[in-house]
Amino acid sequence: MNEQSPAGATCVRRGDSMSLLRGLGSYCEWFRGLTPTATSFRRCAASERLRAFFVSFVVTLLLAHTVTNADDWPQWRGPNRDAVSAETKLLSSWDEQPRLAWRASGLGDGYSSVVVSQGLVFTMGKHGQDVFLSALDVANGNPHWSRKIGTTSRNVCSTPTIDEDRIYALDPDGDLLCATTSSGDVLWRRSFLEDFGGRMMSGRGYGESPLIDGDKLICTPGGPDAMLVALNKRTGELIWRSAIPELGDKGRDGAGFSSIVISQAAGIRQYVQLVGRGLIGIDASSGRFLWGYNSISNGTANIPTPVARGDFVFAANGYHAGCVLLRLVSDDDRGVKAEEAYAHSGGKFQNHHGGVVLIGDHIYGGHGSNNGLPTCMEFETGTIQWKRRGPGTGSAALVYADGHLYFRYQNGLIALIEAAPDAYRLRGTFQLPVAGGDSWAHPVVAHGNLFLREQGHLFVYDVSGSGARSRRDVPEFALKTKAFQELRSRGVAVDSLEKPIANRSASISRLRRFLDARNEGSESIALITLTNKHLSKDGMIAEEVLDSLVGVERPVILSVAGTPITSDGLKQVAQLPLAGLHLELCQNVSDAELSELSRIESLQALWLTGTAVTHEGLRHLVSLPSLVALDLEVCDGITDASCNVLANMSKLRALILKKTGFELDRVTDVGVKQLATLEQLELLDLYANNLTDAGVEHLGHVKSLKSLDLSLVAITDKALPHLAGLTTLEHLSLLFSEGFAGPIVTDEGLDALQHLSALRSLNLTAAKITNTGLGPLKQLMQLEELQLSNTKITPEGVRQLKAALPGCEIRR
Repeated sequence: MNEQSPAGATCVRRGDSMSLLRGLGSYCEWFRGLTPTATSFRRCAASERLRAFFVSFVVTLLLAHTVTNADDWPQWRGPNRDAVSAETKLLSSWDEQPRLAWRASGLGDGYSSVVVSQGLVFTMGKHGQDVFLSALDVANGNPHWSRKIGTTSRNVCSTPTIDEDRIYALDPDGDLLCATTSSGDVLWRRSFLEDFGGRMMSGRGYGESPLIDGDKLICTPGGPDAMLVALNKRTGELIWRSAIPELGDKGRDGAGFSSIVISQAAGIRQYVQLVGRGLIGIDASSGRFLWGYNSISNGTANIPTPVARGDFVFAANGYHAGCVLLRLVSDDDRGVKAEEAYAHSGGKFQNHHGGVVLIGDHIYGGHGSNNGLPTCMEFETGTIQWKRRGPGTGSAALVYADGHLYFRYQNGLIALIEAAPDAYRLRGTFQLPVAGGDSWAHPVVAHGNLFLREQGHLFVYDVSGSGARSRRDVPEFALKTKAFQELRSRGVAVDSLEKPIANRSASISRLRRFLDARNEGSESIALITLTNKHLSKDGMIAEEVLDSLVGVERPVILSVAGTPITSDGLKQVAQLPLAGLHLELCQNVSDAELSELSRIESLQALWLTGTAVTHEGLRHLVSLPSLVALDLEVCDGITDASCNVLANMSKLRALILKKTGFELDRVTDVGVKQLATLEQLELLDLYANNLTDAGVEHLGHVKSLKSLDLSLVAITDKALPHLAGLTTLEHLSLLFSEGFAGPIVTDEGLDALQHLSALRSLNLTAAKITNTGLGPLKQLMQLEELQLSNTKITPEGVRQLKAALPGCEIRR
């Protein structure tokens, strides 16, 4: 009798239940050798006891592992639907991109996130019109199974839910199914439309993720008599359906894109959901309507999942809807009454679709419509602790793990931000290689890995402490001067522009080279960052800090981004030898405050991102003799009238006018015509502004342009010939976003691009191009980077391009 355990049977990886089952299988083989025959078994009491012990052992292990492991991620936003991961001992900074553990492709188009359970990764996607549910091995991404579950013309947005040995999935047309996790075999189906008269507030289809609560599956068909329904999770049979009364005029009838969370507020277990007409609470036991709140709804799409804690429910919404904290209290009439603790307008805090997370006493999330400005807000008071521009573009989805927020931006940039209420601290970034304009799937942190779904691709990065990569050598910044040493002693950050991007603002990095040209190398410029603690309550710089700043003799960039600095504070700033001033998202800065800056003759770069300035305030800057770079990103008041003023700043070399696409008034052809007089302009960012094909003709006259961003601008092929004369143009972005439109570039339009012989980077994300039209691109011999994500270019097309452009990195 072999008394040794089978090879590898005890080497079960933590959280890998598939490895456990394989190990148990090996034990069974070993036990077979131990077990006597039926005839001799009666005479073998020792074997009887051994058999009983073994059966008990196996049952115990199986029961332990049918329950979701602590490091699994079995449903939308994690085990508790709060976007909080229990993972620890993760990387606390990224000096370089974390190690890629594995990558999988062929998952199909769509925005579904992933769930992780039982040693597998599950997600949904669409190939052509066919919707597939797929499972991959969590260790290496190898396919485990893939099943066609329906057909649709819509985008797949829902994330599946795992419960024990079953997976529940909802397609965009409202077809709900239950399948086995082991093989994907379908056990039952229900139709939201046919069975419950389902209705969506948006024609984009269903996007919620089903909730499992005990023996019930809870979901949101959105029907007049079945806004929410409870089904038997084993059979799909109806337990109850819930109708809701009229909540108000805001929004639309039907379901939103949000997913349900559970609350115990006011002593009643209830399901909280953001539907087409607003927030609702439904009694978990009976389906009885408890309360509703209409004001948080918008008329387009209600998307973010609410947050519930104690007797409070927090919800943020996009399209200018804002955010609200409700206190739920007992009410004799209906059982529960919703009272506003506070409500903010969309200008103060709103969330498009990336969600928010509650950590301690603070809410963290990305602020804005089609924007993801990292923001920290006190949960029970609504006080904004900090708000910054952040390093990425577009809306941002986030997850929390081990003291940090993982921001995943719409353009595929991933940022690690410290979850701390005292200050915004960026700890690292990296870019997904094939990301385009619609990176909307939410990030997941599980098993020491960061899972990032990008359409048909899944990237898995090792973010555990063991996944650290070597630190890059960075020149030490000289801090030997008395002034810098004093600033450091007062808790002021003093850095060099040579440090990695993790230690400075992305917006500062973008304009860095325009400062370099005016000084003896970038290492001669210090970046000094003040936070709220360095300012008084009246928005002035603390005297001891100011004394140290006055002692600085070399050119510096001063950042007071996100602080409550006022006009009096800017008077203090005007005393300093500034090369740059960073006023990003300073809410007290408007037109009048800019008058204080007119005395800073050394000022070369000015960042006014997200401030309330208009053309009136810009007039104070016209006389600045050294100003060459100006950032006016997401300033609602910057319009065509502002361009009339900007045209008088003849020395401008860099101008950022980027919008979100949701502003009521943006720069049009009229404004661009004025900008065409800036003969030294090298960088112009018109992202999401309101140009037409005819307006692009004016840009063709700016012969000095080296970088031009026309992403999310509604132009067509007809606009591109106007750019043919820009022989010095090195960077051109023509990104199209399915959610927000943009340039419609086809094979025909590519002909005009072949004349841009100096191009080094070209972004054609989601362009309507095919292999047939690639000929002109092969003529761009200086091209170093070509973005072709979400196009119809095939691997063969990429091969042809690589043969013609061997030095070009092509992302598809």
